[in-house]
Amino acid sequence: MTPEYLTADQVAQMTGFSTKSLEAYRAKRQGPPFLKVGHSVRYRADDVRAWMEAGE
Repeated sequence: MTPEYLTADQVAQMTGFSTKSLEAYRAKRQGPPFLKVGHSVRYRADDVRAWMEAGE
């Protein structure tokens, strides 16, 4: 099964964090793991769920 990739907007809706908060997490190397695809940021849905369940 191919992993599902989410945009920062989708992750913000899923987690309740703002896109600015997610940006700050990325800058600090915290938060859910992410990928850069060109100029875009993508998150694997499974990674976001795991991060949320870990309560980080």
